[in-house]
Amino acid sequence: MSAQIVFVHGWGMGPDFWDELAAQLPEFQTRRIDLGFTGPEDERLHSASLEPAIYVAHSLGTLWALQNHSTSMKGLVAINGFACFQNFVEDRVLRAMRARLKKSPEAQMRDFWDTYGLPHADGLNVERLDQGLEWLAEEDATAALQALKCPVLALAGQDDAPLPLDRMQKQWAGFDLQICAGAGHALPYTHPHWCAQHIRTFIDAL
Repeated sequence: MSAQIVFVHGWGMGPDFWDELAAQLPEFQTRRIDLGFTGPEDERLHSASLEPAIYVAHSLGTLWALQNHSTSMKGLVAINGFACFQNFVEDRVLRAMRARLKKSPEAQMRDFWDTYGLPHADGLNVERLDQGLEWLAEEDATAALQALKCPVLALAGQDDAPLPLDRMQKQWAGFDLQICAGAGHALPYTHPHWCAQHIRTFIDAL
């Protein structure tokens, strides 16, 4: 039986964020966790407990997966990911985003998506998006990351604006970190083939 991959998207995204990357990995069984930031309420999936699998997470999804599913991980691939976002941004920035999200959610999200080259989504869940910003401001999964018994691979963009490379190198010190030249914060969307190659090599080595 082929390995199962569980995809966990980042803040402001939905499960369809993984379409391009999943298409590059047809030989693997895949599941997608929906954190409920976008899409029709009645179509949002619940992140129930899963069987042991290889987790492929983007951005905030890495933090969330470490906090909630570290014991289910047979391997972790963190793409533009982190265990603690407090190492990358000042709290005032997140406070400003939360204030604008409540006042003008469509404008806040449109600017976020356009700034970082991310696809737009419909059906904003403002309350859940605000909760996600709270996670970014307060949660720290460093201990869970360090306690992992499974292999870990981090994939980073050389020009990732919210996650500067020098800080990513500190964040993933001691782990395998691969860097995509000229890429930003949306690697699974902009460079799915590059990501798939590294994921496939990572899984083959397990």
